[in-house]
Amino acid sequence: MSTFPGGLDIRPYQLMCIVCKLGAGAKPEGKLGKLLDAMRKNPDMPVTLRANVDSVYRFQNPGHADDTPEGELFNEKRDLDILQLLGLVPGSTRPALEIFERLFKNIPTVRGVCGQADAESATWKGCPAALSGNYEKGLVKGVTAIFPSRDKEEQARAKIESVKAMYEADTLLIRPHHLLCMACFHQGRTELKPIAADNLFEAIDIIQKNPGTAVKLVRGCCMICLSCARYNPKTKLCSGGLGMNLRDQKKDLDTLRLLGLKYGDVLPGRKLYELVFERIPSTKLVCSWVDGEVRGTEWSICSGAEGSERYLKAREANLGIN
Repeated sequence: MSTFPGGLDIRPYQLMCIVCKLGAGAKPEGKLGKLLDAMRKNPDMPVTLRANVDSVYRFQNPGHADDTPEGELFNEKRDLDILQLLGLVPGSTRPALEIFERLFKNIPTVRGVCGQADAESATWKGCPAALSGNYEKGLVKGVTAIFPSRDKEEQARAKIESVKAMYEADTLLIRPHHLLCMACFHQGRTELKPIAADNLFEAIDIIQKNPGTAVKLVRGCCMICLSCARYNPKTKLCSGGLGMNLRDQKKDLDTLRLLGLKYGDVLPGRKLYELVFERIPSTKLVCSWVDGEVRGTEWSICSGAEGSERYLKAREANLGIN
């Protein structure tokens, strides 16, 4: 039974088995294949990592039905080894894409995890495929081998359509912390060019050309996001990795607090940036969590512990707004 409706329960070792199979050029079959198909269908699906333990975490024990033939002890140790390397605990739940991104980042090899070349006992030798190099080959293929990237043609169309909509709009819809991202993109330069990855340039260009343009502060993804590879046009959510969506929400709320504003507020671009540059002298107050401390993978910081030099340059230049 899944912890969350529509979610999946997975043993930690099964994540590595999926990568190993893909590295070997084979599509996972049986339960692994069903798990992979479900996650590919919905990369945001909640995945709960379950492992058999003796401690207070035994509330989530999955039992031994999915143990591999290497034995109970090896199965217990392997799952805990993987969780430890991932920086997670039994029962941890994350979106499927984020789980695999963490796996690719934290576990570069199966050696010493799924197989013990120096094991003196059959109990600890582990999986015969551990020394095949297939897992490592799977890592080379990247997370996109599991979760295909946004279709490039669709993304290009989204860029054209979203930019057209921005220039025709009476009001720009922008999430609060993107005001800081716009400044970092500007970085005090006198000449800017559009990029395919997002619509930061266009938002700046519109405000520079008409500082009276109304800007509405909105919750979640905004006009800047629509051409991003991480934007999911089906869910209209950010699928940014390793907690990006959480970080962005906190940055939005921190920005609103510093500005004394709320979602739905509308201000002319010039007035809004006067307020931003007056009340947010450094991105350290938002993007570096004030103290510059990283307290977890999901809570990484942007542009360094002391804030962004690019932001300071844009602040000095007033974002090129005359």
